[in-house]
Amino acid sequence: MEFAAFCALYRQRYLAYAHSRLADARQADTAVRLAFAELADQWDQALRSPHTNAYAWRLLTRHIRTHVRAAAERDEQQEDGEQKAGEQESGDSRTGRRDHSFLPDHADDARILHRDLGMPLLEATEMMGHTAPRPR
Repeated sequence: MEFAAFCALYRQRYLAYAHSRLADARQADTAVRLAFAELADQWDQALRSPHTNAYAWRLLTRHIRTHVRAAAERDEQQEDGEQKAGEQESGDSRTGRRDHSFLPDHADDARILHRDLGMPLLEATEMMGHTAPRPR
């Protein structure tokens, strides 16, 4: 019952975040489904952890990173194939690769949730399992 409530509360927010990181709705949905499936298997452990939301957020971000890496590898393979074809046709060689960065740190996650997705900062940090920054 608690797990179903957790999923109902966070599914759309997790999807919005995953989509902002992956830019592909199907990959975002897959990452969220896999994260929730893993969380279901580990629900008792997540409840015993210091913060269930932080536990779940780590699972989500790990699944998103996996999709980001897979996409980067596919892009690199495609670039390599195009480069080889271009070298064979023109003798030119491309140098340099795109930098495929992975997920930002927690501060950038909060920024994405707050600024890019319009989530109130307190809600974003709570969803990630972190306390809100203190006012300066």
